[in-house]
Amino acid sequence: MKKLLLIFSMFSVMGIANAQEQGDIRLQLGADYRLQINEVGANAGIEYLFVDNFSIAPNFTYLFPAERILMMNLNVDLRYYLTQGVSQVYILGGYNNYWENFQPGLPGQSRTRPGGNFGAGAFFDVGETLGFITEFKIQSQNTRLPVLRLGVVLNLGGRY
Repeated sequence: MKKLLLIFSMFSVMGIANAQEQGDIRLQLGADYRLQINEVGANAGIEYLFVDNFSIAPNFTYLFPAERILMMNLNVDLRYYLTQGVSQVYILGGYNNYWENFQPGLPGQSRTRPGGNFGAGAFFDVGETLGFITEFKIQSQNTRLPVLRLGVVLNLGGRY
């Protein structure tokens, strides 16, 4: 069931298409793959372009580890777009917080790890309101854990 949910979430992800302008809002759905430990997760987020080429992008990831552990990750990234057009390349840096609960549903051992992250990504335009996003980042709180993100973005527009 988890694999079916993961496959569904990977193909359900949506993207945007226009050049990034102040006031644009984008929704993102996707999948995270943690490279060193081979764990996958589903993520959802929103991006707000507060100035041309700069955006803030909070997103939440729910991970599916092999063990019976509840794992979640919150990222708040600042993105700077280097290019515009069909392929929009950006660099990012931000804050993330990682939660683990070793006994879900029961009082027990849990921990949280705040940290930073940095990386790069690209948005690929496939229509007026849809596109695909790829992202590679390093998260500091997990011994510099590399994460690959794939997703789809929906452009909700912005200024009217």
